[in-house]
Amino acid sequence: MNVTYSHRLEWWLLRMLASWLDSAEVGRSCRRAMRLGRLGSFVLRREWQWCQTNLRLVYGDHLSPDQRRRLGILAFRHLFASYVEGLRPDTVTITDVTGEHHITDAFRQGRGVILASVHLGGWESGLFHGAKVLNLPAACLYRPANNPLSERFFQQQRSVYNLEWIPRDDVRGAVRALKKGKILVVMSDINFRQGGVVSPFLGLPAMCPPGAGRLALQLEAPLVSVVVLRDSPGANRIIYLPPLPVEKGRPTPTAVAHLTTRLNHSFSGWIHDYAEQYNWLHARWRTRPDGRTWTAHDDWRQMANERVEPFAEVSPRVRHLLHADPAQGIR
Repeated sequence: MNVTYSHRLEWWLLRMLASWLDSAEVGRSCRRAMRLGRLGSFVLRREWQWCQTNLRLVYGDHLSPDQRRRLGILAFRHLFASYVEGLRPDTVTITDVTGEHHITDAFRQGRGVILASVHLGGWESGLFHGAKVLNLPAACLYRPANNPLSERFFQQQRSVYNLEWIPRDDVRGAVRALKKGKILVVMSDINFRQGGVVSPFLGLPAMCPPGAGRLALQLEAPLVSVVVLRDSPGANRIIYLPPLPVEKGRPTPTAVAHLTTRLNHSFSGWIHDYAEQYNWLHARWRTRPDGRTWTAHDDWRQMANERVEPFAEVSPRVRHLLHADPAQGIR
């Protein structure tokens, strides 16, 4: 791949930003990033528009315009903090780990483990904990950066994870990792444009990655979910959830969709309870099951007509957070 001037400029800015954020202890660096996140909500207008549209699609009028704006700002702040934690995982404090036996017991079965997560809180801390702290052999499906210089920089930073990085379109690599008995980490809340499986996510049909369900059925690998919640900047707690029941059989489209639906449902309550820590900036429902494409400027009420569940209620925790001091969500 040719390296362009814009690639070099992006790489230089990335290094300067990383150096500035790396000049303090991780909690202070995360607070710096959160301040940048507040600025980002003004500068990154496309992401801001998707954030507000997504919140409307999930919560409807259960959030007032002001509450939706405040929740969006908090989401930007937490997402920026997640980037810092991702670049400095070995410095993040793990305040508590719940359900650790779910992942270790699944690993002992010897068939590999599919560890699924979503972009909630400090999600990358779960990678570091499994691979480094529990000392379990792991691989992670990821999307390589378009900029080869940035990709090289990210891989250098990620070297502390002690795991294998597999491009997400490398199906053979994923199968090989599981057959070697590794833990395969997948993110289950990304918009899958081609070859996805249709399943409700937060009450709205979405194009979901089929890999977790298909591989679990095909290889009879345990499927475990994990959520990572931010207690404070640079301090996270990890919750491993019980493995989902995986019925033996061929990975038919119906079976994959059924398992994917149960996987999505396992995350819903956590996302609603900690909505300020979820990545609402992502165009999660952009690709539609019938091939259409939504934009953030489409009529949200027409979009919401495709919901298969009523609009979600705002959790008491989040409602309290939105009525309290806005800074309370980032301490």
